[in-house]
Amino acid sequence: MFVKYIFLIFLFNISSCVIVYPFKTAYVNKNGNIDKNSKEYNATHFLNDYYNRLLYIKLEIGSPPQEVKAILTYDECGFKIGKANKCINETEYYSHYNRNKSSDFNYTDLFPIHINEFDGDGYSAQDTIYAYTDYSLKNYVKFKDIGFYLGSDTNDELCGVIGFKMNRYSNGTCPKINNFIRSFKSNNIINNYKWILKYNSLDEGLFIIGSNMNEIIPSYDEKNLVLIYSRYIGGTYPWSFDIDEIKVGKNRRVLSGTEMWVEIENDFSLLMGNNLYQKYIEEEFFKEFFDKNICKKIECDPHYYHYKYYVIECDKEKFGSEQINNFPNISFLIRSKETEITFDSNELFTETKYKYFFNVVFSIYGGGRWVFGKLFLKKYPVMFNLDQDTFEIYNGIYGNNDPNNENLNQSFSTTALILIIIGLVIIPCITAFLFYYLGKKGNALRKIKANELDDDYEYTSQKDAINNENRS
Repeated sequence: MFVKYIFLIFLFNISSCVIVYPFKTAYVNKNGNIDKNSKEYNATHFLNDYYNRLLYIKLEIGSPPQEVKAILTYDECGFKIGKANKCINETEYYSHYNRNKSSDFNYTDLFPIHINEFDGDGYSAQDTIYAYTDYSLKNYVKFKDIGFYLGSDTNDELCGVIGFKMNRYSNGTCPKINNFIRSFKSNNIINNYKWILKYNSLDEGLFIIGSNMNEIIPSYDEKNLVLIYSRYIGGTYPWSFDIDEIKVGKNRRVLSGTEMWVEIENDFSLLMGNNLYQKYIEEEFFKEFFDKNICKKIECDPHYYHYKYYVIECDKEKFGSEQINNFPNISFLIRSKETEITFDSNELFTETKYKYFFNVVFSIYGGGRWVFGKLFLKKYPVMFNLDQDTFEIYNGIYGNNDPNNENLNQSFSTTALILIIIGLVIIPCITAFLFYYLGKKGNALRKIKANELDDDYEYTSQKDAINNENRS
């Protein structure tokens, strides 16, 4: 029984898998005919291009499958399909999904609450969804009964929304609606609630759920892994953490004295700095360039943004690689974890044909808050755990450790092959041997017992005969 139990556990572990989707960055033209090669391209155009750049994946849903483009966002917490407010207002990112065309579609009563995301009412539903189960995107598998929240406007142009936002309270909205990751986990398709957006290039990568950090980094070293409990802010746990000090420049000057924290926001492509760093960098570095009108600090039009921002732009004819090489690096110290997150000068500027733009922008309202966007996530692998409100930062860069590279695929394939061999050949053989051995041992014991009974019978009979002779 014990061997059989172990065998079932092993088969269960083999049956669980990772879920993988390739993602891309959606581009929405907010600048008309002005692009990076235009002389008119300025700080506002730059912020339009980099402030809110959403990622999306292509989902095949239903039986037969229908393609739906789904936005990956930190601003939402559920899995929704419909004419959502978060849809990208561009024709190429809209989709069509008709529940009546899928033989696997069902409404459910799992999450019977109204959500204001849609123009009309919405309903908790489930359908078949397809996904890759390997990093090399070769194994494409059908999964039934994956839950989502369906808008009633399914005959219109729509999109999918996959949100990663957390709620602190169990009675909040997020725990009460269908969630993409939780749906796969509740169906025992994956064995944890972890997910990562792994960039393979500037605008593309893999959305992976159910994995672990050591599975996507072949040269993984546990000493480089930092586990962080997300910082509590208001009624939610944003994906965030406290920073103790900022160190800048070659002399490692320390900036501290105010409460500072970082919020991770994948929809944001840059870094947003706090007022402490803004004051330092403007006085210690940019001042001479401001005075000579080589660089400018510009307050940008807030039309597309939640806040007004300051953006620094510099004239490329008078500001270039020499000045950037002299720009102070910046490091963020997490003292309790004995780790630093660092950006060097070349990572902190974006080059266009006529200008350089500083990749750290500043809210005009100041405060101690930083926002780390794609600039951070492209450099540092970050794996989030939706169930425990924690995330892991791998304090190193990917380098050549790409989940799509041949070595990892070979390693993954070899590991999978070994597991299959163990599961299908070795363990059944061991089980058969144990049954054979125990059976043989049982027969031997039965023979011994029978012989003991015979011996006892003969001994008793002989003893009785002797006694009878003595009596006579």
